[in-house]
Amino acid sequence: MWHGRRVALRDLESKTTLRSQRPGRAGRSPSARLTARLTVLCAAAVVTALTAAAAAQSATTQRLESPRLSEVSRASRPIPDTLLQTAPTSALAPNGFWGGEYRTSSGENVTVYASNSYPVDPALGQRWADFLATLLHGSELSSVTLLLAPPLQVTRFCGWDALACYVAQESLLYAPGEDPSSDFSAEAVVTHEYGHHVAAHRSNAPWRAIDWGPKRWASSMQVCAKARIGQLVPGAEDSLRYEVNPGEGWAETYRVLNERRLGVPEPPWEIVSQSLYPTDAALAAAEQDVTTPWQTETTSLHTAAVSPTTRTRTYTFATPLDGTLKVTLRPSTGLRAALDVYAASNRVTHAAGARAFSRTTTICGARSYTIRVTEVSGKGSFRLTVAKP
Repeated sequence: MWHGRRVALRDLESKTTLRSQRPGRAGRSPSARLTARLTVLCAAAVVTALTAAAAAQSATTQRLESPRLSEVSRASRPIPDTLLQTAPTSALAPNGFWGGEYRTSSGENVTVYASNSYPVDPALGQRWADFLATLLHGSELSSVTLLLAPPLQVTRFCGWDALACYVAQESLLYAPGEDPSSDFSAEAVVTHEYGHHVAAHRSNAPWRAIDWGPKRWASSMQVCAKARIGQLVPGAEDSLRYEVNPGEGWAETYRVLNERRLGVPEPPWEIVSQSLYPTDAALAAAEQDVTTPWQTETTSLHTAAVSPTTRTRTYTFATPLDGTLKVTLRPSTGLRAALDVYAASNRVTHAAGARAFSRTTTICGARSYTIRVTEVSGKGSFRLTVAKP
């Protein structure tokens, strides 16, 4: 930008000098022409100096911040961000950035790049890598790429009103390298976005953890039950429903979790709805989600016999986690049996047959289920397999 302006000034100086060398209609003396040339040259020199000073001043105002853990809590209103599906190739191998992979004091590798708008300072890149490693994390830390840039540059990439964004497909976190305003610290924004990164690397089947939150936290917060009645809206990133988006509630819970671990004073809960404020049980569940992620369902096998004299067998299962409940019944030869599954007093599925069959239902807030196997005709044994989160 400034280079183009200097070229324009040189062009201006050249044209003015040529004009000053032509004699006027009335003619000019050599001394008058020399004075005119000196005046133009002095004016050009002054403009060039002012331009250089402005450029220098601009360069000094854009400094990559050195992160401080005490700033994690500084956010006084919703953090507008976006979750993108894909990122441009330029963002994956950024030519306009400096940095790379840093080795943290914990022995982990973290990738951090800073915009060329900031003076190159590998020590600051190292501090940001160490900052991420200090946050509660799991193996997902080594997969993240943190891009730090001035707020205006972040907005151009993430969206006109976004302070930051996260690209799950590339594990790319694009955030400000300096405080975007007096309402937010860069550290608070980065911590919030890293919460999205954690969720993107967790399972909450059959839902997307980045929209619903990881399995244990979402179950503790009754996200499914509240979404069913419209109190929460998973995946909503618009300004009207941001506060009831459990994905954003998880990211803020992750920030609170780190505030408490670090002993940082916790500010008022103002980013998302009060309905998403984590209880102590929800915070404990969130910590488990980060350090020991839920992987897959557990399966139990039960066998018994039924007959016209003992027609029914009943089983009760605790279901602390929301997700998919799958029940498979295998009657023995000569037995036709019925299967009924209840959540409290509500029957959620029913089936009957003489051959093996399965039924599934969604656990959505119910913390226990009752399964009843009943002899319909004949007699014999059965095998009941129950798979739950």
